[in-house]
Amino acid sequence: MHLRFMLRAPDGETVTRDVRRGKWAEPAGDADRVLGDGQWAIPGLVDAHAHLSRPVLDYGPGDPQGAARRSTEALEAGVTLLLDKGWRDLTVVDLIDRVEPGLRPDIEAAGRILAVEGGYIEGFCRSVEPGSLAALVREAAGEGRGWVKLIGDWPRRGIGPLPNFTEDEMATAVRIAAEAGSRVAVHTLARDVPSMAVRAGVHSVEHGLFLSRADLAALGARGGMWVPTVVMVDALIEQLGADSTGGSLLREGLANVAANVASAVESGVHVLTGTDLAVGSHQVAIEAMRLAEMGLTAAMALDAVAHSGLAATGRSVGFEIDSPANAVLLPESPLENLGVLLHPSHVIRHGRMVR
Repeated sequence: MHLRFMLRAPDGETVTRDVRRGKWAEPAGDADRVLGDGQWAIPGLVDAHAHLSRPVLDYGPGDPQGAARRSTEALEAGVTLLLDKGWRDLTVVDLIDRVEPGLRPDIEAAGRILAVEGGYIEGFCRSVEPGSLAALVREAAGEGRGWVKLIGDWPRRGIGPLPNFTEDEMATAVRIAAEAGSRVAVHTLARDVPSMAVRAGVHSVEHGLFLSRADLAALGARGGMWVPTVVMVDALIEQLGADSTGGSLLREGLANVAANVASAVESGVHVLTGTDLAVGSHQVAIEAMRLAEMGLTAAMALDAVAHSGLAATGRSVGFEIDSPANAVLLPESPLENLGVLLHPSHVIRHGRMVR
C-alpha cells in the first residue's frame, strides 16, 4: 500500500512524506491512503531509564517473555527509543537480538550493572573488587548494547549514602567504555557523587538530584544527559516516608531539581524522561508531565520525552528524507496538552502502522 503522511510538528510546520522501504521519502504519484491531516506529529517518545526485565522493581531474574511484551506495549504507546539501564542479567540484550527492530522500539541497553560489595542490593550487581574495575567495565561494554551502568552511591545503615567509586575510577570506566563504543550511566542519589560523575565525564547522570548549576553547565557543554526520574523519586519518598531521613534527603533533592531543571536545558543538557519502573515504559509521558510541574515549559517537557533523547543518541529528530519512517500522530497539540501523549491516534514504526 502506498502510504502518505501529513506530518504537522507541534510548532505548526507541516511536511508531506511517503513511505518507501521503511523510510521517509518525497511524495510521488498517487497515494492509496493519506494519514495525519489535521493532527500533530512527533518522531516518537523516549524512555531514557527503562528496565524491561521486570514489571516492578523486585530485583528478581529477568523475565524474557514479559520483557518482550513490555517492549511491544511501549511501541504501541508511541515509544520509538528505549534506553534500558541494565539488570542483574542479560534479558534485554537477548531481547534485542531475538526480536526484529520493526516489532519493538530501538533499544540501547546496559548489561549487568556494576557496583561494589555492599554498594547495592546483595547479589544483584556484579561486584567490583580492588583492581578489577577495568576488566569488568570492558566486559560490561562488550555484553551490553551501547551502555555500561555503574551504581555510583548507596546508603549504608546508620551512615547514609556513600560513594561506591572514586572520581578517578569513574573516569577510568568512561575511558574504557568509550574504547568499546559504549557510554557510561551512573546512578546517584547522594549529595557529592553527581559532581564527581560530571567531572569524570560520564555520559548520563541517572537521578542526580543534587547536580549543581556548575555541574549542569559542564554537562551541557558536552551535550551530556540527565535523567531525573522524578516519578520514581516521588514513589520512593512515599515508600520511605516524607519525614524520614531518606525521604527528607530526597525531598531536598527534588527541590534542587525544580530550581535547576529549566536552566539545565538552557545550558545544553539533554534532560530526558525515564520511568525506572515507577510506571511502565508505555506511560513515560507521565514523567514529562511531572517535569513540567517541576519547571520545564511545555516545549522543554516535550523535547525531554521525544526529540532530545533522539538527538542525544544520534538519531533523526524530525522527518528527514531517508530517515526511519517513525511517527506518533496526536489528535491535539502536545504543547497545549501534554496529556495527549498518553493517547496517540496512530503509531508508525519503520513505515508500518503499529496502531
